[in-house]
Amino acid sequence: MITEKLAIDQRMRTQNLVHMLQNRESGYTRHNKLNQSVPLSYERQFYKAITPCLTIGITIPPVYLRKFTPDGSKLLAFSHDQRSCIVYAYKGIGSERVGKLLNEANIGNSETYNVNINNQLRTTMFDQLFETKYVLRLCNGDSSRYYLHREFSVFLEDGRYVLLAGMCILNGCNMDITDYERYPDLFDKLDLFSYIFFVVDLKNGVVTDEVQLPQDAISLSHNHGISLHGNTLAILSRMRQAIYIYDFVDGRLIKHEHEIGPRPRGCIFQAADSSMLDVNSLMPITHIKQRVLSFLYRQILQDDPQTGQRYLDFYKNFDFVENMIIEKMQLIDNDLALLRYEERPKDSDVPPMLTTGEPQPPRRLYVFYCLTNEDVVGVYQDDSLDLLQIVLQFYDKMCNVRSLQTGDVPSFRTHDFMRQNLGNPHKMIPFMQKAALRFNPSVPVSTQSFSTSPYLNYNVFIYDDRLVSPLERPKACSTEPIIFRDCDTNLIKYRLNTKARRPQNAMTPRELCSFICHPFEPLIISIQKCMHVYDYKLHIYYHGTTVEQFQN
Repeated sequence: MITEKLAIDQRMRTQNLVHMLQNRESGYTRHNKLNQSVPLSYERQFYKAITPCLTIGITIPPVYLRKFTPDGSKLLAFSHDQRSCIVYAYKGIGSERVGKLLNEANIGNSETYNVNINNQLRTTMFDQLFETKYVLRLCNGDSSRYYLHREFSVFLEDGRYVLLAGMCILNGCNMDITDYERYPDLFDKLDLFSYIFFVVDLKNGVVTDEVQLPQDAISLSHNHGISLHGNTLAILSRMRQAIYIYDFVDGRLIKHEHEIGPRPRGCIFQAADSSMLDVNSLMPITHIKQRVLSFLYRQILQDDPQTGQRYLDFYKNFDFVENMIIEKMQLIDNDLALLRYEERPKDSDVPPMLTTGEPQPPRRLYVFYCLTNEDVVGVYQDDSLDLLQIVLQFYDKMCNVRSLQTGDVPSFRTHDFMRQNLGNPHKMIPFMQKAALRFNPSVPVSTQSFSTSPYLNYNVFIYDDRLVSPLERPKACSTEPIIFRDCDTNLIKYRLNTKARRPQNAMTPRELCSFICHPFEPLIISIQKCMHVYDYKLHIYYHGTTVEQFQN
């Protein structure tokens, strides 16, 4: 009986693809229970047998690659002049032409193919995988002064549409005096741009809507200042300290008349006599800050022994909170927004000297704001353990992205570790406060900033998340290939050979590497950049590749 159990356990842990198919057909899972596993959990094991184990250096057309659509059928790119959007149709690594090209190249069983042997593979591989579907010239005619931001794209309706943004520099623009009354928190120490947003129908290859926002300051890099939930789109104006709300209906953006932030809904603005305004004029406090301060005041308990000190701290920090600005925001759902208030930048870059032992004002405030009721339902500081609990328990929901193939959310190794240790009563409060300072700034989460690729899933593979992670941000190039191991057997499943091209030291520019992952197929494009020199590598599955079980 024991021998049979050991045999079954060994069979369940097999790395053989045929065995995995037989196990799935029989209904048995890694837990040795018939039809009692988590739905689709058995599917993850197949990604261990079919991995992007082959690295090939490639050349690409003169474009900036952006990312795959959620269904993986298309790849977005921008022209070098950043005026056009190019949409490539993805043919798949199993296409006949790709297989023929790999067979003719006589690749062998190595993990990294030397393209110097066959330069044709380097120059033609991209064209065999991707076919130009159409090119949209977005910035022309009246919008020819704009250029597309190549780090911004937001997919709508599961990839049927995509929102792109163009911007142009403004020279010598002046703020209208009434803007200082209409937007009491107006932050005019920013470089201003004019923005234009394009809604592109990826199925038909046409622009269905355009929205212009002249003379504003919006963070577009990595979708930082935009938030999407369902068909509700929010855009944060850093200059006006206001949030514009749009509804996406039938390929068009319909703007709400009311802007979130400056004043409550239904409040009629009436401009004062501009001759009465000068630098000493006192502007009213914004609507949301009034609610924040009221919430903080009501949180002081009357029967608390520290009530007196809490009132002193409240009045001491009143001016500091009043001068804070919104730096980031996120829609938790269609009716709840998370706002992160930070200290308003000073005119001087000299840091303040901490000469006293008095408690310092909070560096950030995290505010949960209900859009319908116009009410603040929660305010947390940087080191709040309650906010840490919210972040760890609901981070998957805050990411607001799921794989269209498996339904999985991006996985986070550090968050899983903290979830397991947060409820431990033996943990010291100082440790937890340091954890809060480490994890709380991870929210609000930028829209569609995580990859759902199963080959970056921490539940399947173990790897160094300092070199590559589901978060779509450039990382510093490693000195050795990035190793991915099976989380159960610790066997090396594949490597990403993205070694730095030059020795790293303090005198040389830092070389960065970004990754474009297909949503579910074993295909990853790595882009290494040093100064203005780019190097592209393709990491795909090849049946003849043998993954060596030693570490370089």
